[in-house]
Amino acid sequence: MSQNTNIELEISKIKNLPPLPEASIRIITAVNDSDISVEELVDVLSISPVLVARLLGLANSAYFGRAGKIDNLRIAIIQVLGLNLVKSLVLSIVLNNELKTLECAKFDADFFWSHALTTALVAQKLAMKIDDDLMQPNIVYTSGLLLNIGLLAAIHISPKEMGKVFSLSGRTEGSVINEMRSIVGKTQYEIGGMLLERWSLPIVYQTVLKQFRQPDFMGDEKRLVGLLELSHWVAAYIVCNKVDDIPDYSELLNRLSLSQDLFVKVVDDTVKNIDNIQDLASVISG
Repeated sequence: MSQNTNIELEISKIKNLPPLPEASIRIITAVNDSDISVEELVDVLSISPVLVARLLGLANSAYFGRAGKIDNLRIAIIQVLGLNLVKSLVLSIVLNNELKTLECAKFDADFFWSHALTTALVAQKLAMKIDDDLMQPNIVYTSGLLLNIGLLAAIHISPKEMGKVFSLSGRTEGSVINEMRSIVGKTQYEIGGMLLERWSLPIVYQTVLKQFRQPDFMGDEKRLVGLLELSHWVAAYIVCNKVDDIPDYSELLNRLSLSQDLFVKVVDDTVKNIDNIQDLASVISG
């Protein structure tokens, strides 16, 4: 059997991933319900003790800087995390739990989630200054968190092949994409889009992943995709402690109607908070 045939068989596993467990479906349905109350959300999340423990760990992390221990999920949501943030984090944690990555020794989960959280945070802060119905803070934040979920799916189905990808590429974005095309057959964004479609997540998130880094895309989500592209690149420089190497993004900022001053402020604020972001990433990755 040829390598290409092996690759196609591995990729086909995405379409044949087992459906989400009933508990996970209930949780994902709840976090995507715009009208759900805190009490209703707590009831649904409580079916997963692991998820509750993870959320309480987040609420007590240095990221939120709250004095005193919180051991009640309802209080954690109301007083610390906030309903929209909980929805985004829960979605990430649930998918992280469903996609196993331990067999890939080259995968750095803390780096992955540090980058995802930083991308989400930068995008959300910038989105607050953009007049676009698709730029609602919770949609932008969740899109940032899910942007590279395809990496987790690829590791889940092909841990050995992804180990080769990471060995050859390091953490360089362009190299990861090129090596994935060569070794796995598809990029993390293509695989992520397939995954979210397979598990029936909201269309906006499917579209963002499928169209990410597709310059010819002209759909309604074009500005959202552009914002996430900017935030994704900037986050990599921040997490790798290479802020001084951030290139000139003035053209992309202009297309998004964002000022250079705002961009610099968001980057500076994120850099100051990076240690807490990394603590939060460690809690998410478990």
